[in-house]
Amino acid sequence: MILNNENYYSQNSNSEYMSVSQYKQFQKCEAATMAQLRGEWLQPKTTALLVGSYVDAWFEGTLEQFRAENPEIFKKDGNLKADYIQAENIIRRVQKDELFMDYMSGEKQTIRTANLFGTKWKIKMDSYHPGKMIVDLKVM
Repeated sequence: MILNNENYYSQNSNSEYMSVSQYKQFQKCEAATMAQLRGEWLQPKTTALLVGSYVDAWFEGTLEQFRAENPEIFKKDGNLKADYIQAENIIRRVQKDELFMDYMSGEKQTIRTANLFGTKWKIKMDSYHPGKMIVDLKVM
């Protein structure tokens, strides 16, 4: 399987490749992780996950698509819910930080694979500066 942005998070991709997130899930509960891989259980979208994804989408230039695919971030009147207004505040704040923006100026959402210890692994880097650094964005 050749990984791309469309299939990276798919059930097939998760069955073929290990990721750090999946490894951590196995550490928490092997049965739940296996149920997820078999398609028997889907992890619910949490507000924390969606807020982080909102900021990620802004950095990768896909915020409008993210908004369209996640109508639950809006109130009935069409305005953003408070948590996503806070995400907008986070975005405005980090834009003012030159060093932070420099770190995030690398190649966006770069996918790489490797075989480690007989297992296929995948990684999707938030900001990749070849030969220099990998930046993993975390929003709290």
